[in-house]
Amino acid sequence: MADPVTSTVVGKIVDLLFSAAKREIDYVRNRTKNVEKLKSETQKLKDTRERIPQLIKAAKEKGEALVNGEEVKNWMNKAGDEISKVELFLEEEANAKKTCFNLQPCVNLCTLSHYSKMAKNKTASLLDLQNAGESHEKCLSIPTRTPGLVDLYQPKNLDGIDSHKLALRDTIQAIKDESNQIVGIYGSGGVGKTTLAKEVAVKMKNLFADIVFITVSQTVNVKEIKENVEVAAKRIINGEKILIILDDIWEPPVLSDLGIPCGKDHMNCKILLTSRKINVYEAMNVDKKIPVNILIPTEAWILFKRVVGDEKIANQDRLEKIANDVSKECGGLPLLIEAVGNALKSKPIDRWEAALKQLQKNAPVDIDPEIRQAFTKLKLSYDLLGSEVAKWCFLMCSLFKEDGIIDMLRLAEYGVALQKFNDPDSINDAQESAQTAVDILTSSSLLLSEGDKVKMHDVVRGVALFITSSSQGEEKDKFLVEAGKKI
Repeated sequence: MADPVTSTVVGKIVDLLFSAAKREIDYVRNRTKNVEKLKSETQKLKDTRERIPQLIKAAKEKGEALVNGEEVKNWMNKAGDEISKVELFLEEEANAKKTCFNLQPCVNLCTLSHYSKMAKNKTASLLDLQNAGESHEKCLSIPTRTPGLVDLYQPKNLDGIDSHKLALRDTIQAIKDESNQIVGIYGSGGVGKTTLAKEVAVKMKNLFADIVFITVSQTVNVKEIKENVEVAAKRIINGEKILIILDDIWEPPVLSDLGIPCGKDHMNCKILLTSRKINVYEAMNVDKKIPVNILIPTEAWILFKRVVGDEKIANQDRLEKIANDVSKECGGLPLLIEAVGNALKSKPIDRWEAALKQLQKNAPVDIDPEIRQAFTKLKLSYDLLGSEVAKWCFLMCSLFKEDGIIDMLRLAEYGVALQKFNDPDSINDAQESAQTAVDILTSSSLLLSEGDKVKMHDVVRGVALFITSSSQGEEKDKFLVEAGKKI
């Protein structure tokens, strides 16, 4: 009777020998397939290796910045070495195939199996190199960045505005903290959140490879945001340190849906958010939340005097008392302080007195609370514009998309169609008239300047829309459609 242990051992040995023999037979059977696959992958790798220098040359000609230069160089060398080895191997395999049939059958099968196995292993190595090469092709360079909002922004004088200086300091420290990725600042409309975010960007621009500033608004344009962060996202994935600022958040965004790499694998990406609603941050697990408060009366007075001119107020005792009262009516909101201050700074004292009475009147009750708070102040600025063309442009600008750039050509075309300009001889003349009006609005703090572009703060826009749709303005019934509304 056979020993059970011996039978088991013998059985396992037979199984192992059978499996090994089957693998060798498979290699022999698939030799042609494996060799042809190797040839195909070799050609693909050659093509990729030839394309990359051409792409680098094209990027340099366009003035783009090259990235991962050392990695690409190493890949080129490694791919070249591997291609040379494979070509030598294929030559050996071809020679072996010619002479193989003159050898003994056993040797013949062993040789065929050897080259088939080597071909399969080398194909796997080539595939790894090909995948790496394709990754390099996608991110060889970064397009030259045109001057953006951060580059064109002129920092504010925050001397004496201690509450905002403190918020600025806390925000910068929070972003620098390696344990934080998402920082959110919050506060009421017109309190200066966007300005604070821009101040942060200016002070931290040397700490990041790039800073991307995007206005989100109530109507989120996901496609547009993804396009704006596309280049930055590639740089984040490549390990560069990037700050992305998402301004005016109304609902909690899913950052990955916006194309923003984040999470513990991308801590080189820092994200700064601004919102009026702190509960937006609660839903996002924001690492640090920083309030931007309204200015206390002494800070508001410092800012108001800075806008109007310290000397103008200091030299007139009667004006100083009225100006202080006007400043208090602005509710500690920098947006209103600047708009009212700019509207009154060149006016005589009797106009100041009339303005104070106007500011102390109650605003309409049937409007949004934030718009209601700003209404009498911004309506005063509107009334004091002087230029009827500027007034019309102010109201017309409210019909452009919320937080959108004002299209000067369209504004000029509307003016021509509605006969708002003084008989322009050409569309260029109309554009000049529109530009003059926009300059008046910008200097009055009723439009925001961003380099050579302008936009309207959403609180200001809300007031302008109310004027256009009510008996508050002479333009009643002229404007019937608001951008973005479905009819």
